[in-house]
Amino acid sequence: MTEPKSYLRGAFIAYEPGGYPSGAKRVLPFRFNPETLARAFQVEQGKSGSGTEGAKKGSGKGEQAADASSGTVKQTFTVQVRFDFDDRHETAEGLAPELGILPELSALEGLLYPAESAADASSDGKEAVKARQQRPTVLFIWGKKRVLPVRITGMNINETRFNAELNPLRAEVDVQLEVLGEADAKNDKAVQDALAFTGAKRAEMAKQFLDTTASQSTNILPL
Repeated sequence: MTEPKSYLRGAFIAYEPGGYPSGAKRVLPFRFNPETLARAFQVEQGKSGSGTEGAKKGSGKGEQAADASSGTVKQTFTVQVRFDFDDRHETAEGLAPELGILPELSALEGLLYPAESAADASSDGKEAVKARQQRPTVLFIWGKKRVLPVRITGMNINETRFNAELNPLRAEVDVQLEVLGEADAKNDKAVQDALAFTGAKRAEMAKQFLDTTASQSTNILPL
């Protein structure tokens, strides 16, 4: 008898400010992996200078062509995260049943908000609470070769079943993501490492493919 195939689970891992690599983090594994992953790439135009500096360089304009070497690649995508109380993963069975899937939804929503620290809380309840600036560094884990540092730009939550206490029992959440770039990596080691890891794996996979097709050029090039 053939053993059932074991599938890797995608996840969000959020490191609190200064928590990477071994400090405080939040792990949100997907119960159901998204069935589709639609990604969009855009080459942003690079800046060649502005004002008198740009004029001295003879640009006349503050922008270069979209394929200029100074342009950056921006990647965005959306994933759908599904929750179902009737098919909750065994690791979450210790949660109180009357809460439904509210704990899971709350943990996911929490990634949108700045991380809370002791300095953010009011000391006596009368002073204004300080504005929290830093958000956690979120990594989108998708298999063994893609670890993407992302910024969550939005969520659409559709709750479709509720219990007697009006806590949700089933929900689908469309999470909009933007992959962080080199500018974000300057002061964030987690972003640096994730970009370097995924970039190296991308190059490795591309090389494997190109190495197998190099010999076909004699049948393609009319030269």
